[in-house]
Amino acid sequence: MLNIAFVVSSNCQTKVTGWVLDSNGHGIEYATICVDSVFCISDADGHFNLQLPQNASADMSVSHISFKTKLIPRSTFQQGEVSITLEERAYNLGSVDIVAKQAKLEKILGRGMKLPGDAAFGKEQRGNIEFGPVFTAKNDYVVMSLDLKVEECTYQQCVIRLIVYEVRGTTFEPVQPKPLYVALTPANENTHIKVKTQGNISLKKGGIYYVGVSVVSGSNTGSLHFPAYLRSAYARNLIKGTYKKLPATLGIAIEGFRI
Repeated sequence: MLNIAFVVSSNCQTKVTGWVLDSNGHGIEYATICVDSVFCISDADGHFNLQLPQNASADMSVSHISFKTKLIPRSTFQQGEVSITLEERAYNLGSVDIVAKQAKLEKILGRGMKLPGDAAFGKEQRGNIEFGPVFTAKNDYVVMSLDLKVEECTYQQCVIRLIVYEVRGTTFEPVQPKPLYVALTPANENTHIKVKTQGNISLKKGGIYYVGVSVVSGSNTGSLHFPAYLRSAYARNLIKGTYKKLPATLGIAIEGFRI
């Protein structure tokens, strides 16, 4: 009887539901909500559902690159429901001057050498793992588009997130005010996806940059595959704050104007 009671008690969980909102009361899509090593991603309306073990004791961390990270005391969310308002993060984008009036798009980054394997996201990767190429900017650029090819998509529908970071030692600093989101379905298999920016991603000559790609929404049984290319890359665990270098990754081509 004591053994049974212990097993039942250890399997108990606390369900926390809530909303992540901006200062105007609008839901913030795909924010990361984390307690200890347990995490979830808010949906497109800012709603989230987090299952916590009873021994979870840490405060709740809520993050999104467009907003300042906020810590919520355990006493606030332990009752099971919470509403969280995030403060917008200020980005100093400055002005962008394109060199020459008739400037043409330039290739900022090529895909690399095609490999026989693929780079894949599975059901166990839901916003916590991102990977992509790392490169050094040869000139000052403003990014206009990112292009990647989908090899296979078994999700009924999924959403991928792309974020461009400047790498400063062990720090990854986003250089765009908002993530880029792309919705994919099986109809996108064997097609190129060109993601256009608003011209607000600037790269500095000599700077080291990393393009992080992750799946933030999708069914529990799907997977997403991209052709693999030989290219220096990183894989990051956003919950643990760890990363490692890779010799290959999914292929991303970047175009933009010199500034």
